[in-house]
Amino acid sequence: MNELDSTWTHVADIPAQLDMGDLYTRLNSLGISHQLKLHGEWVQLWIEYPEQLPQVVSLLEEARSTFSPVISGPPALSFQQQLQKVPVVLLLLLLSVIGAALVSHAFPLVHWLTFQDYLLVGENIRFEYAEIALGRGEYWRLVTPVFLHFGIFHLAFNCLWLWELGRRIETLAGSLHMLMIVLLMAIASNLGQYLWSGPALFGGMSGVVYGLLGYIWIRNRVSPRPTLSLPGGLLGFMLIWLLAGMSGFMELLMGVNIANAAHAIGLISGMVLGGWAGSIDSGGRRQ
Repeated sequence: MNELDSTWTHVADIPAQLDMGDLYTRLNSLGISHQLKLHGEWVQLWIEYPEQLPQVVSLLEEARSTFSPVISGPPALSFQQQLQKVPVVLLLLLLSVIGAALVSHAFPLVHWLTFQDYLLVGENIRFEYAEIALGRGEYWRLVTPVFLHFGIFHLAFNCLWLWELGRRIETLAGSLHMLMIVLLMAIASNLGQYLWSGPALFGGMSGVVYGLLGYIWIRNRVSPRPTLSLPGGLLGFMLIWLLAGMSGFMELLMGVNIANAAHAIGLISGMVLGGWAGSIDSGGRRQ
């Protein structure tokens, strides 16, 4: 939101460090047309119809005692409380560790989790097209490549950002929402990589990680929430890392192939999902 028509009424300035999610939800459920404007360290609340002002003031008074300060990132909870709130993130972390263990110690089983099946012929891999496996009903392959990790650095990098980004979304939106967007991001990034590279052995959670980044980036622009506030410089770092990978520099430096299409498609899918969720969160009005 850049400018407001003169018919809109300024109701209150609320400190930006307060989590006002319950108030926004209540306003939306009551059909109260409102907009928010970030102004420095304050969030300005405006309403379209002045006759609703007494009702909104009453809601503000009711909510005052429930506002909880959030300095940056997720609410200040103990580590154990955070774990209890993010079962989907924990499950994804566990499956990623299992996937990395299979790659390192039980490679003959890995073909069950790849996007397309393959046969080991000596030291060579003979791939079949993904359409064949899907024709056999092996639809889990659309998702399972995200759990395969090739080396400890690959695993540690993805798990770090999965925890940092995923817990913010799951804490805010709930486990079911988190599960659904991760599945959509996984399918989009895996499919994008397969269509780009053709039959190949690829895997990793980084497509989903970039999806989570895109989700937070756009949702927080559409409907600012302190829980989704990212540490300064993180977005820029991740985008630079993406561009470095797409340029070929990272492959030259690290000596490994990078699934750049999965990263890019994951980011785009996350941005779309974040925009959709943010528009619903703010009553369809862009901040």
